[in-house]
Amino acid sequence: MLPFREISMEDRQAFEACSSHYNYHLCEHCFVDMYMWRSHYGTQICFQDGFALVRMTPLGGGHDCYLAPIGEGDLGGALDALEADAAGRGIPLRIVSVAEPMIERIEAARPGKFEFVHNGEDGDDYIYLAEKLRTLSGKKLQSKRNLVNRFKTAYEGRWSYEDMTKDNTKDAFGYHIRWCNQNGCAQKRDFQDETCAIVQALHYFEQLNLRGGLLRLDGEVIAFTFGCKAAPDMYVVQIEKADHTIPGAYQMINQQFVLHNCDDVEYVNREEDLGLEGLRKAKKSYYPVMRGVKYAAVPKGQGV
Repeated sequence: MLPFREISMEDRQAFEACSSHYNYHLCEHCFVDMYMWRSHYGTQICFQDGFALVRMTPLGGGHDCYLAPIGEGDLGGALDALEADAAGRGIPLRIVSVAEPMIERIEAARPGKFEFVHNGEDGDDYIYLAEKLRTLSGKKLQSKRNLVNRFKTAYEGRWSYEDMTKDNTKDAFGYHIRWCNQNGCAQKRDFQDETCAIVQALHYFEQLNLRGGLLRLDGEVIAFTFGCKAAPDMYVVQIEKADHTIPGAYQMINQQFVLHNCDDVEYVNREEDLGLEGLRKAKKSYYPVMRGVKYAAVPKGQGV
């Protein structure tokens, strides 16, 4: 079996070297995502023959699965290695987060071996033009533009945006706790897992090359967000929280973060909606330029 082990900060350079060969625009191919959620998914990693190989535990339980191999070299060999590892563990082979361009490469490497299944929109990423999120230009985004302008007018001289640094990450975490209490999710398992992920990201904020921002009103944090440059042309936003009782707070933190941090990329990936209707509605309302569609690859005849 492959020498999988828990992912660590020391794996970042090697993983990003592998991911640099192909730009799939998916959040799962971002080291920050894998690292901060490693406890949530039981993420393990190993490197073999130029590829980063990742094994994870599905949220709903069941057998472990594998991320699509990323790297440069013999893709067929990497796929065979995953198949052998699954057989050694006595589990079916299931490769997840396969981007559409990766399907062609897998087919070329192992023709006719796999079938590819799209499990629905819940896990697909929302990808936007950075310029649109900065300017909120055009008729489609007029309502967002109006909310931002009303916020600035209503709270003129009282609001401020500041970049996140190691010195104010504690303020961001404090707001996360208040946000969860406000939204009645403090006792839920998802809250506990997300809190753990946020703690990891904020604790290693500089080492992960994260950028973030805080929105304050009368000195108090009412929103925060952070993300990272995951590809030469794309930023990924990992976390965004704001006070929904203050009109324009979400729109402000969204726009201000992109204004301050994403002027060197074409796209901003705001990840998936997880099947949550409110989140889906909010992400669609910004009109993504494309979706990061994800497939699962399973050997033909194995069954999905």
